[in-house]
Formats: sequence, C-alpha cells, structure tokens
Amino acid sequence: MTHPLDSFLANAPTPILIVTADNPVVAALPTGFDGSFLALSQVDRGAPVKRGWKSILLVASDRATLRQAASVIPRLGQCRTVGVWLTEGTSPLVLHPRGEWAPLSSLNARPLARGFLTVARFDDPVGAHAVLAEFARQAVPGADATHGGVVVAYAGRPAAPGLDVRALHVSSVEEAGDADRDVPPDVVISTSLDQPETHHVIDRAPTVVTDPGLDPVDELVFNPVGWRKDWDRPVIDLLKLAPGPAGVTEAIVDRARGHQGVRVDLGRDDANHVLRLAMAGVPLVATGTGIGLSPAVIEALSTTADLADPLSREEHALRLRRATFAHHSTLAWRSGLAARAGVRHAGLPAVSVLLATMRPQQLDFALGQVAAQRGADVELVLATHGFAADEEQVRAVLGATPYVLLDFEKDAFFGDVLRAAARAASGEVLMKIDDDDWYSPHAVHDLLMARRFSGADVVGMPSEFVYLQQDDVTVRRNHPSECFNRFIAGGTIMIDRGMLRALGDFRRVRRFVDTQLLAGVEAAGGRIYRTHGLGYVLRRTGSGHTWAMDDDQFRRAEITETQWPGFHPGSEMRVAD
Repeated sequence: MTHPLDSFLANAPTPILIVTADNPVVAALPTGFDGSFLALSQVDRGAPVKRGWKSILLVASDRATLRQAASVIPRLGQCRTVGVWLTEGTSPLVLHPRGEWAPLSSLNARPLARGFLTVARFDDPVGAHAVLAEFARQAVPGADATHGGVVVAYAGRPAAPGLDVRALHVSSVEEAGDADRDVPPDVVISTSLDQPETHHVIDRAPTVVTDPGLDPVDELVFNPVGWRKDWDRPVIDLLKLAPGPAGVTEAIVDRARGHQGVRVDLGRDDANHVLRLAMAGVPLVATGTGIGLSPAVIEALSTTADLADPLSREEHALRLRRATFAHHSTLAWRSGLAARAGVRHAGLPAVSVLLATMRPQQLDFALGQVAAQRGADVELVLATHGFAADEEQVRAVLGATPYVLLDFEKDAFFGDVLRAAARAASGEVLMKIDDDDWYSPHAVHDLLMARRFSGADVVGMPSEFVYLQQDDVTVRRNHPSECFNRFIAGGTIMIDRGMLRALGDFRRVRRFVDTQLLAGVEAAGGRIYRTHGLGYVLRRTGSGHTWAMDDDQFRRAEITETQWPGFHPGSEMRVAD
C-alpha cells in the first residue's frame, strides 16, 4: 500500500526525522524507514532533542497549525534537507531563504495524494528549526507581527493560534518570571493561580491569566479570501462537511465555499471550528446554545438570513465574520491580554481619510459619511479645491472626529492637492474617498480588516453598487470580490503612508490620479486586494466626473447582476442625506 510520502522517504538523505505538529496521518507511515518521529506535543522543553539528522520533515494539517507550532519547534540541529507537509493544505508553501543561511540549491513544492509537500535543499547544513520557523512566517502574505508587542508565556498549556515564534513555554508560572530572563513575559497564560515575583526588566510581575477564554482564530489563515458569491451545493451539516479528527482546516473551508451554507449545532460542535468557518465568511445556520462565543457573534448567528438570496447570504456572512474578527481574532485576543496587563498592543492602525473636493454643495454629505464611521480610529484631512470650508460647519457635522483643513486654488493640480493632504495627515494608513459616494459606517473598519488578513499593500472595494442618478436606478454589477485584483474603486483606496511615499506620493496630474497610483503600486510589485463591495455605492450623475464614462456602460447586460428602481443600497449602508 502506497503512502503520500513514499517518494520523499525514498529520496531524502537519511536518517530522517519526522516532526508531527498535530497530525495522525503519519501513523500510517512505514515503520521500517531509516529515521524517527518527534511529536511536538510531547517535547520536554527542558530536555535536549537528539540531533544528527540528514533530513527533517514537519507534518501539520494546514498553515494555521504550522504557525501555531512555530514557537514549540525545538533546536533540531543542522541538515541540508528541510520540508513541510501540509496534509490539509490548499496550496504549496514557498520559501525565500534568509541571507544568513547557506545558499538554497533547490525548492520543490508539489501536491501529494493528500495535501502539499514543500522541500528545501541547501548547499550546506542550516539550522532546521530556523528554516521551519521561516516557513511559518512566510506561510501568509505580507509582514506578520501577530504578537503585536505583547510578550506571552504559556505555563503547562499549548500556545494559542497565530504566529508567535518568541512565545515562552515554561513548566510553571515561577519559571516565567525568572530574574535571569532578559525578555520576560508581559502575560503568563496558565491554569495555576500562582504568582511570579516582580521582574527587574519590566519593573512588575508578569500578569497571570487563567481565564483567557476561547482560543482565538488565526485570521491570517481563516479569512474570506476566495469567497464565492454563488454556490452549487445545498446547506450541509458541519459533521458531514468535516468528519475527520482535524475538524475545520483550510481544506474544509475550501470545500465549504461551494455550499449555500453550513449548519452548525452550537451545543454539539467545537466552538473553535465554528469560529473558523465564521471568520472565513462561510454562511452559517446555527442551532443550539454555545459557550464562550461573544454576544456579538451569537447575535449575528441568531439573525435570520435568506440564504437563497445571494445578497442576503453575503450580508449575513459579512456581519458574522466582522463580529468574529472583532472578538475572536488573534488581534482581539492579544489586545484583551494587553489591556489586562496594562501594556501596549499594536491593534488596527489609525486612518487618515483624505477628502479632496471642488464642490461646496457636497460638503455636508461627504462629512456625514466620515462622521458615521465606527470601529476605527479616523481623522479627516479635508482639502477644498477652489473654496475654503467653514470650520464651524465642519466641526458641527464631524462631532468628535478630528480633522485638518486645507484649501487650494481652483487651478491646482488634483494630484498636488492629494499629496498635500497626505503630507498633512497623522494616520499610519491613508484612505482616499470621494465627495459624492456613499460609504457604510463599517467601510474604514472593513478595509482595515482586509488589510490585516490579506497582507496587501493596497486594499479597496469594487464599484459593485452604482446609483445612476439621471435614470434613478441602482445597479449591482457582477464584480468578483475578496480576491487580489488590480482594479478597485478609486473612492475606496487604502494605502500605507510609507508605500505612498516610496511611490513618490500622488502624481502631479489633473485627472486619473487613482489610475496613476494603482499603476505605480503594480509596477513596484505591490499587492492590491479587493474586499467586499457591500460598503460602497458609487454615484453617477451624468456629468462632472473625472472618470468619464457613459452611464449605459454601467448597465451592460454582461456585467449586471441585478438592478432596482430608485436608490437601493444593501442593508450594510446607513445613508447620510
């Protein structure tokens, strides 16, 4: 009987060490191969691990398991062949070698009968644990700082999901507070009520947390990337969808995409598996009562949705994943730990919204869109073009939202106006909006959420909903969403200010400033991610737009999903008059 690893075992230099993170699949491996097994769950952190291996292979269900295991991988010695087998993965891992390693001689990534195998071979031996940790770091796109500045130790329990290579694993709370430790933890997760001594580095005792709640969901793995608006299979029960011991993995989420929804029993099903589906945007039909779920998630699960209606189905999935992100993501979990310990944590960054307008008659409307934003730290930079805004009017509409006012001559270049607005902004992240379009109160938050889980340099929404004012018709176009795509709506562009500065800021142009920016990002090799289109409605009045296009082009049959008479935004929108 063949095994998916037969080829690897036949060709890898021996002896071979197979390290298992969580996976029972390796139990079927032939016992006669030249090597040994090491289960990470049984590693004694205080005991040395046998070395001298020529090849080392880590076996994990998926990227989430790999990332969670990164902090417990012991020093395994040096070898030339290091691999990772994701038995429930949906794509192979790739690896960009670090500069301090020996040269990479080959990298082979391929599907197996089950999952994907990636094997890196080096010219000279390298530290295997460092290579495996780097596989975990590079398993998701973009830079990942999951720990967010909070140093966490685990006493007598496994690490929580998410990547935290520097997490401490100790046998007791007292060990976590050892005075000889140069990097003491801020928080110790433990089942013991013991208290450590004050540590001289942080000038306090690490905070002991015995009730951290449900383990968080790794949102950089379980997220809506790959969301499907259509389906070809009916609602399925979770037990039928995921009958195996691994529960909900990446492969299970990928399988769930084709279903109208998944039925879950909150009193029966593992809450963490339910939350993984919810974070991934899978529509859920829930029964029973769950323990540990946040009230916001329970409310989203209890809301009746018509899953036969594509728009209602997507709105339900969005509300559910937004609540899950806010309360059960690694970001939220570690933020809660930081608050309990009284230390800083890098949460969602502050956003400066850039609004450039030549139309004083649109000012109140546009200000109302910004004032309505929630779930994000927002500043408005208002750049009026050909007129000066009345500061009392601005303050009256914005309320507590901070603002910066700039004004420019009418003949100033549009790109120069936006460049000055970006330079005046204080936020780490910038978002450009238009003065006549509608934005959901969650628009800024949802773009920040997409920025985090996608790792993209630029995120935005599609112009999926368009209100044709002259015809008094709302069109929903069939744009794909939750995907990497070079086209996003110019009025929703969110970009890191460092990236914008590296691109030379907004180009000095009269029009098509969005096109210039996105072309620059693409030319620089940046990643552009398109999230859902439910939080934005593009307004077309028939004239006065820098994007010149006949309104009939927005209603072409091949791009129209549906249309309604009058102004017809989805339930996500709270419209400012």
